[in-house]
Amino acid sequence: MKKVIGISFGVVGLLVGLFFLFQIKEITVEGNTFYPADEVGEQVMSSILDHNILTSYVYHKIGGGAKIPYANEYEITYKGLHTAHIKLYEKSIVAGILYSGQYVYFDHEGYVLLVTQEQEPDIPLFETENLTKFGLYQMLALKDEKQRTQLLSLANLLKYYKVDWNKISFDENNQVTLECENITIDLSEKEDYDEEIVALADVLKTAKEKGLSGTIDMTDYHVKGDIILKQNK
Repeated sequence: MKKVIGISFGVVGLLVGLFFLFQIKEITVEGNTFYPADEVGEQVMSSILDHNILTSYVYHKIGGGAKIPYANEYEITYKGLHTAHIKLYEKSIVAGILYSGQYVYFDHEGYVLLVTQEQEPDIPLFETENLTKFGLYQMLALKDEKQRTQLLSLANLLKYYKVDWNKISFDENNQVTLECENITIDLSEKEDYDEEIVALADVLKTAKEKGLSGTIDMTDYHVKGDIILKQNK
């Protein structure tokens, strides 16, 4: 009996010793653009098993890690006896909407990734009164579903073809006004703008290199049609 008790105390002592020897005391983060490192650390290392390097390693190795809605994936490495390092692969924000004094930023599928009172630099914006509700990590909801299709088509195509733009607005007929620095482009209501954006990409690049400004009317554009820039006087 005494031998069993002695072994039990020995095992407990060993476990306690291992817990303190490999206790995680510091979490470092890289790849976080929009989310604070401490917030990322708390969400990724949220299990009680993440307090210790040994248990954390096994826990994440078998796929037990937390799902982070704003990340495609993340990697955890352990440095020394007390440090865990998180490499975060954030989902990409394609654009935002200014709505009721808040900036609502979303990914290529229309899921909200960030809501803030201050505008994020270098992220273009849509102006629309159709947004009805939004929730963090939820799909954008618009009164007019056609406009949501337009919005996502434009945001993704402009990003794919590396077109720098500042703002997109819609009129009452869902006609689109696209602002690219000093050039304004008018587009008709469509579900897919692939033809227009492909044609625009090179034109806008050339116009930027030459410092041109003006307007382009593409409301009646047809494939391989002429694109005419009416320069400002």
